[in-house]
Amino acid sequence: MRLLLLLFCVSAQLCVAQQAQIIRGPYLQSVTPTSVLVHWRTDVPTASRVFYQAKGKVLEKLDTNRVTDHVLALNQLKPSTRYAYQIDSKSFDADRYVVTAPAFGSSESVRIWALGDFGDGSASQKAVMQSIEKFTVGQRPDAWIWLGDNAYNNGKDEEYQKNVFDVYQKAFLQNLPIYPSPGNHDYAGKHDPSLPPYFSIFDMPIEGQAGGLPSHAESYYSVNYGPVHLIALDTEMQEASGLMLKDGKGKQVDWLKADLAANKLPWVVVYFHKPPYSKGSHDSDTELDMKSMRENMTPIFEQYKVDLVIAGHSHVYERSFPMRGHAGVNETFDSSKHVVAQTQADKYYVVGPMGQGVIYVVSGSGGKFGGQRPGYPMKSSVYTNNTIGGSVLLDVNKHTFHLKWIQSDGVVGDEFVIEKR
Repeated sequence: MRLLLLLFCVSAQLCVAQQAQIIRGPYLQSVTPTSVLVHWRTDVPTASRVFYQAKGKVLEKLDTNRVTDHVLALNQLKPSTRYAYQIDSKSFDADRYVVTAPAFGSSESVRIWALGDFGDGSASQKAVMQSIEKFTVGQRPDAWIWLGDNAYNNGKDEEYQKNVFDVYQKAFLQNLPIYPSPGNHDYAGKHDPSLPPYFSIFDMPIEGQAGGLPSHAESYYSVNYGPVHLIALDTEMQEASGLMLKDGKGKQVDWLKADLAANKLPWVVVYFHKPPYSKGSHDSDTELDMKSMRENMTPIFEQYKVDLVIAGHSHVYERSFPMRGHAGVNETFDSSKHVVAQTQADKYYVVGPMGQGVIYVVSGSGGKFGGQRPGYPMKSSVYTNNTIGGSVLLDVNKHTFHLKWIQSDGVVGDEFVIEKR
């Protein structure tokens, strides 16, 4: 009788597992050269099981704890290797895979997609996504960075479901590693990192497992991806001390300086939400958080020779000259003082012995777009566009850094190349 009861319980558990439906994901987090976290959500609690395959060999990872929000770590993988994977099945789908990051120290070329202010459910959001999907046929992005305001209007779990997962799941989320940063809408206008669903939805590589120094804080972290050192920062988080990134000091800034000092890769990209320079839907001369970012943070980016700072928040595309020493308001910009002399060509920059200034890009039109403030376009801008949505692609190898802004109609609206000899 006891044996029959046991068999009945096991059978009942299997039936529940078979009936569980995936209602979110799967999506890929903290992808490193040797590991990945696979996330998904089911409608009822069930065990977590992933089958994965490379070169014909099928492996299995199982966690018998019954949950609805699933996270499984696949470890001991090989760098730059494609692994097919599937949830609870060995019937692999051609579109469901993960490609691990390049080995640390690798100089192989990478393609990175940067998307900001996107999850609003608009037709423009879908058009921007479709333009990248078409543009990258034959050369898919290797990694995906988010510039904040990922889910409008308040970063609620249901808003992430409707405006992010339901939109990007099939084309990108199941096979493209995400390295996100949050915006003010993800925080619902507050500054307490214990509140936003963002931090329970995503797992960031905060222990240095993806490269860079451990941050031990989900708000900020770094990633080595081929020849690029990526640094994600949080403009919205307020530390226990009351300090924020815009103040230019505090734990986040101390970590940033140490991480930049330790970096050995040829290219550095720093990304976050609120830009230090913009005259689009937000004004960096009059909005104090942006003004403070310019005054307190741009000297740090210059000191450590950051190549690109890319942000969202302002629902336009703006690209600056390579700059140094311009921490004042728009009217104080002087090209003879603030633009690095050897690199004034507007689309091709060769970095010489004197180095180069920092290029600042605002790419906040991944869904939302439009708007301008008095003084638009900025005197420090090489190119701006507030009439159409778009997003950024970065193609990077050891010596060359190529940025393209892809409009929602598929046109390359802006591009430039930096060469380091």
